[in-house]
Amino acid sequence: MMDAIKLVVSDLHLGRGRFSAEGIRNPYEDFFFDESFDEFLEYYTQGNYRHCDVELIINGDFLNLLQADILKDGVTITEFDCLIMLQRIVKGHPVFFDSLRRFMYSLNHHISILVGNHDQGLLWGKVEGLLKNVVSPRIEIYHRSRSFDGIYIEHGNNYDILNGFSTMDSIKKSPLNGETVLNIPWGSYFVLTFVYPRKKDTPYLDRIKPLRRYIRWGLLFDTRKTAATLMQMVWFYIVNRFHPDAQRRRKFHLTIEHVMESFKLGSITDIAVAILKHTNYRIVIFGHTHRAMHREEQGKQYLNTGTWTDIVDMGIDNPGRHTKLTYALIEYESNQPRASLREWHGRYRVESEIRGWS
Repeated sequence: MMDAIKLVVSDLHLGRGRFSAEGIRNPYEDFFFDESFDEFLEYYTQGNYRHCDVELIINGDFLNLLQADILKDGVTITEFDCLIMLQRIVKGHPVFFDSLRRFMYSLNHHISILVGNHDQGLLWGKVEGLLKNVVSPRIEIYHRSRSFDGIYIEHGNNYDILNGFSTMDSIKKSPLNGETVLNIPWGSYFVLTFVYPRKKDTPYLDRIKPLRRYIRWGLLFDTRKTAATLMQMVWFYIVNRFHPDAQRRRKFHLTIEHVMESFKLGSITDIAVAILKHTNYRIVIFGHTHRAMHREEQGKQYLNTGTWTDIVDMGIDNPGRHTKLTYALIEYESNQPRASLREWHGRYRVESEIRGWS
């Protein structure tokens, strides 16, 4: 029997729910597995795990706190904005948050949350306080990484030049109006002002991996639309590169090599391998790329926990739309941790919803 286990998930991207108050489908929602997640926590707290010490570690991008429609100018995010976003997310996912609350009823259950680029707003004190009020005051928030027992866990966005941010200056005063706002990275500007307006017509736009291959495909088979989109991307860059906000301008002082490097999923893997090689950590766990991975290097392990959202894989080896509810399971026997990459299947269902792909 296990002494203790830890469950590591990432990139859930909870939005405001599947439907609006009027019953209209929400094209901006990416998370559709509330019931599956409820079963997931139930399974690991009953049976052989009933008396285990169980910790749920959500490794970044738990919440989608990038919701442009409530922002005054589409990109300026205040603490109040994040509070409204979090309230909407809780209201839109009652089953999910009920499952977290029930999980935390037991004192030998714990939840740790690491901040990612989509939920940078958790760095606000009142936002963290609201989440703890909704779920449990025993939740632990980690601003960047977590390490224990020879294991290193980090979301991974800080090894991506377009999505990295420093927790030391993640909150700033706007030079335009003096408001205290989030100092968001380049990639968040892109999501808010370029991706978000287009998700209504193309809901899978931000789930395509790798993007560079999708662009090549589009230029070949849908040349006019793809060329127009690329021109819009260039214009997006120009507008921000010469923006009145000097800090924002500096974020967009990037080269084409920087942008192309951000499209390479393997770069984060290289960082993980380097950590294993040059430190005493035996296990490194990242998220961010949305691609689950398990790799062993001389008796050490790198795991990427993937995502609980749909992805459109443009890779030659596994093309198509896929959903894999992947996670890392860390099991302790005689105080020794052993990690493995798992996929949650849950109970058999005779039907499932088709989620509006155009």
